[in-house]
Amino acid sequence: THRYTLFPYTTLFRSLAARNEFEAVQLVLRSDRETALLEAPRVSLRDDRGNPSPIEVRFDEVAYVHVTQPTDATCVRGWYPDPLPPLKTPLNLTANRNQPLWITFRVPAAARAGRHRGEIEVKTAASTSRAPLEVEVYDFTLPDETHLHSALGLGTHEINRYHGLSEGVDKVAVFEKYLKNFAEHRISSYSFFDYAPIRVRFEGEGANKRAQVDFAQFDAAARTWLDEHHFSTFRLPLHGMGGGTFHSRELGELEGFQEGTPEHAALFRDYLGQVERHLRKNGWLDKAFTYWFDEPDPKDYAFVVAGQERIKDAAPGLRRMLTEQPEKELMGHVDIWCGLTPEWTPETVRARQEAGEKVWWYICTGPKAPYVTEFIDHPGTELRLWPWQSWQYGVSGALVWATVYWTSPLAYPEPKVQDPWSDPMSWVTGYGNPVGYRSPWGNGDGRFVYPPVAAADAHPGAPVLEGPVDSIRWEMLRDGIEDY
Repeated sequence: THRYTLFPYTTLFRSLAARNEFEAVQLVLRSDRETALLEAPRVSLRDDRGNPSPIEVRFDEVAYVHVTQPTDATCVRGWYPDPLPPLKTPLNLTANRNQPLWITFRVPAAARAGRHRGEIEVKTAASTSRAPLEVEVYDFTLPDETHLHSALGLGTHEINRYHGLSEGVDKVAVFEKYLKNFAEHRISSYSFFDYAPIRVRFEGEGANKRAQVDFAQFDAAARTWLDEHHFSTFRLPLHGMGGGTFHSRELGELEGFQEGTPEHAALFRDYLGQVERHLRKNGWLDKAFTYWFDEPDPKDYAFVVAGQERIKDAAPGLRRMLTEQPEKELMGHVDIWCGLTPEWTPETVRARQEAGEKVWWYICTGPKAPYVTEFIDHPGTELRLWPWQSWQYGVSGALVWATVYWTSPLAYPEPKVQDPWSDPMSWVTGYGNPVGYRSPWGNGDGRFVYPPVAAADAHPGAPVLEGPVDSIRWEMLRDGIEDY
């Protein structure tokens, strides 16, 4: 005989959420013979007055990636659930194998507090099963704005490459789907204005040369993503500013004048001063930060201080972020400290805040166990815990260098490209390493969302206009931010 019942009727699916919150449960389908889920499960919910519930329900498939090289000694090889592609039916169900579905409830601000009850119906080729469902809505509403600031990288080059996009209208449309996904997760990307930049040009001759700054496109994008969708931060690009990392560095130039010269300083002060005034006038200055040098070594400190002073001179109200822990050589030249998580204690956080500075922190290829990480083969609770630790330590911002790091040009030299669905490892790139170099950073480092399955190998044949595929880690980070 075969057991077709997917769950007994006494099973209760129960979720608890505030208004204006997302909350998820998993439904695991398992049959002892081959069958298929014929359609998305049906959900009916009514509030405690018997009215149809406004709660929205979304179904995603829980997919797996195969880890062949564990991130660290606490991890093991094997199959790990991570991608959450939108559910497409019919979905084949393999005999005696679990197939989870990720069910997300979106509770609108207008939902009534109390219990919203109903049932969930699952129809397979073998049977139809039902179970009671209950969503309890708390009598409070999460605000639209998000109080744990975030800054996560989102590269349009990678998106366009994998999605096969060449037309400007397609690039903008798909990028906006990624931005909308970020907004729904209460997460801010480095930039929302890749296709709507602040345009700067210089007119005049000699000492009379002046900056002409055009904010028209930027303002339209800012009103959408800062005002309407409540992004908490954005990284302000600096024209004419050099930069670098611990590996290498360079000075910038404006109109042929090298950074550090009086002529450069005058042009830089003119242009960046206009930007500062415009951002302040529109209420956006407090969300802007500069990030022009990454992870300096002590040998770089004097270079960094000189650059930070140039920014302060040109735009005193613009916040200067540095991915480094507090060091005496840098004191007084950093407005937002953003060190790796192990570098902080509640005492060091409080000391910087008492000095009038902000404290963020970041994770990337490190740290690894026993710290909270972003890796696929670490416990799924870690990214939910990170905002909890932010609250515990008094940290006000979280940064990750990338979210769509899908391939390494070193590990996968052109014309090859990595398929992040089949190879979950994030491989080292850059820093002077040769093409063909393969060194692991960790499974899923810099990769919180996936390209659609049709774009997984970056050769889709035709433009793929879908948005990103979420991951379980991405969902856990949102849960933690909502908790914060």
